[in-house]
Amino acid sequence: MHALFHLIGIASMLLAGLGCNFYIAQRLFVPRYGKRGAMIYMISHAIILLILTAIGCTASMGGLADSIATLVWVMYGFMLLYIPRLTYTIVSWVDFLKTPHGTMGSRVGFVLAAISFCLIVGSTFNRYRINVEEVEITTPRLPHSFDGYRIVHFSDMHLETLYSHTFAQRVVNRINELQPHMIVFSGDLVNRKASELVPYMPILSQLQAQDGIYSVMGNHDYGEFVVWPTPEARQENLQSLHRMHTEMGWHLLNNTSKHIYCNNDSIAIVGVENWGEPPFSQYGNLEAAYPNLNNETFKLLISHNPRHWRAEVLPKSNIDLMMAGHTHALQMSFAGYSPALARYPEWGGLYQEDNQYLYVNIGIGCTMIPTRLGATPEITVITLHSEQ
Repeated sequence: MHALFHLIGIASMLLAGLGCNFYIAQRLFVPRYGKRGAMIYMISHAIILLILTAIGCTASMGGLADSIATLVWVMYGFMLLYIPRLTYTIVSWVDFLKTPHGTMGSRVGFVLAAISFCLIVGSTFNRYRINVEEVEITTPRLPHSFDGYRIVHFSDMHLETLYSHTFAQRVVNRINELQPHMIVFSGDLVNRKASELVPYMPILSQLQAQDGIYSVMGNHDYGEFVVWPTPEARQENLQSLHRMHTEMGWHLLNNTSKHIYCNNDSIAIVGVENWGEPPFSQYGNLEAAYPNLNNETFKLLISHNPRHWRAEVLPKSNIDLMMAGHTHALQMSFAGYSPALARYPEWGGLYQEDNQYLYVNIGIGCTMIPTRLGATPEITVITLHSEQ
């Protein structure tokens, strides 16, 4: 199913690319270089398109060592080559609304195409620019002993497409510099397979926090993006990922919870497996993780999908703070807004309903395309304060 989705996307971009090339050849090359120049332009770019399409289709069908990394860069190549061309094509059509035809649309189209090219290139480097968000939450239910408690929250590493051990080390170093009481990871450590984690384990094992590192599973962690030879192979992949969490010193909360103590006070850290929506499987079980959902204990919840908050957490519990990831802000944000809002009402940042809070971290890694336009990799420092 995922391979079919990729193939449909690649075919659509191929058709769009061919259409843009034909328009540009007729609009720009024929008047300046004649039909011969236009033909050379079209043939050369058709070859580039076909090469990218062939590589992308091969990767989608499981070739090239089953390389999603290859497919990601093919998608990026399409974007870099043809979003500027598509921008020019759409804007320059304004000229044909005038009689005789104008040239203002073509000029504006050139400028916007150049800007879009620069934004795409810049967003590639932007995916390695760490942003530390500082958040303060004051609540009357927090025990006084935990006043000033610091939680570092990060999410969505997607290690297969991280492409950089140096960047992973920078993330770990920055988290440790923040000296948190607790570290929380809200899912999608790997992109498809547990084996992605192996070369990063020595780095991620360096994370340190007074009360430990707590993690949950995200939709990408279950191996559902891979066609496994047997159900047993998929289960072994999942068990390997569980073991590696433990070997790194992380506490993987699979529908379980733990209490953290300070003096005579305590708080609960609760973690659910991925609370999935179609096409993703549903593994999360909030009641199993913490049966007494409305007791007086101050409760922190880690759940990968932020939609879980309104669907189940708010109606069924008095959980004080839920920490989620998953959205990536679609790896695009502008002036505090993201197209992720169309799917996720809570797509990034802090949200509040009465005395219950949700924080959505927009993640470290990337999926589909290796870019972050505005939505830089995020590390969140949440400091809890008591009104008592």
